[in-house]
Amino acid sequence: MPLPRYHRLPADTRAAILGVARAHFARDGKAAASFNQIIAEANISKTSAYHYFDGKDDLFGEVVADAAQRTLAALGPWTEVTGADGLWEQLTTGARRLRAQLREHPDDRAVLAEQQRAGGGHEDEDAGEDWIGLLVANGLRIGVIDPEPDAPLVATATRGIFDALDRWALDHPEASEESVTDALTTLLARLWGAPRP
Repeated sequence: MPLPRYHRLPADTRAAILGVARAHFARDGKAAASFNQIIAEANISKTSAYHYFDGKDDLFGEVVADAAQRTLAALGPWTEVTGADGLWEQLTTGARRLRAQLREHPDDRAVLAEQQRAGGGHEDEDAGEDWIGLLVANGLRIGVIDPEPDAPLVATATRGIFDALDRWALDHPEASEESVTDALTTLLARLWGAPRP
């Protein structure tokens, strides 16, 4: 987590630092990226950099959180629906928005994939979990999702499918939007005991 002085920087200065860091991490990966090169290119001194971040890991975490926040903003909030068609439509629309966001912002895709491979989470992970939780709760209420054998287990398995497909899609940017959406709906329909849309 960035140090308090970082948060007092003007928004455009923070964005510029993150932009430089994102480009380095996307191109070189977290391990190979040089903290010294990033701060030099961002035109901040080493002393100032250590007033903003505890080091490269801290900076990488902020880059990931920033990318995740923009990506989740593209997803949009879950809106309660009253029927199966509305649920599947909102789910597939959200999946398409996410793919488009990551296609249009390959540096975000690269840092999020790096974070996924490392097995780490990020602060905005809870927002994605909330979206999935709202989707599942809505699906259970309207009868699209079969709660058997246990509703909390079905919710956990649903999160697992999203996580697995996210990992796969981040590692396979060449996969078409249609193939990712089709895989998502197929896997969820099988899990939920629901007809495929």
